[in-house]
Amino acid sequence: MSEVGLIDKAERLAKRRARMFAVLAVFFLGLQAVYLSNGALHENTPLARFKIGAWAVNAALLLIALATGGGFLQGRDVRPLLNDETTLAHRRIAIAWGFWTMMATGFGLYFLSPFEEVTVREALHMVVTFGTAAPLLVFSYLERRAYRDA
Repeated sequence: MSEVGLIDKAERLAKRRARMFAVLAVFFLGLQAVYLSNGALHENTPLARFKIGAWAVNAALLLIALATGGGFLQGRDVRPLLNDETTLAHRRIAIAWGFWTMMATGFGLYFLSPFEEVTVREALHMVVTFGTAAPLLVFSYLERRAYRDA
């Protein structure tokens, strides 16, 4: 494939990645809202254990996709184009947002605890959920804004 063809392919894939990260983050948050509204964190059934395991695997896969740029299924010729300097900077900013989101969630739960009993499992679930979704949304926003401005 020619260099121009590779650049066009990489740009198309990068735009699709930005959209997909936003969609995945929204679905991830939406599924957690459904999951938590059913009180699944307080159950100790095989189905509840499966759900919590699926949540953990889902969160881990989303974080791996963010950390690697989600291009691990692409060819070696396109991968460097998908991870240019701007994308790497956006990823660093998004990961920093994830850290601060987890800190804010932790502090919020700490200050909530005298008024509402929060179990360790609930607290960890919220910290990881928000710490996973926030950087995906920030990365998606930064990437989409960069392509819109270009």
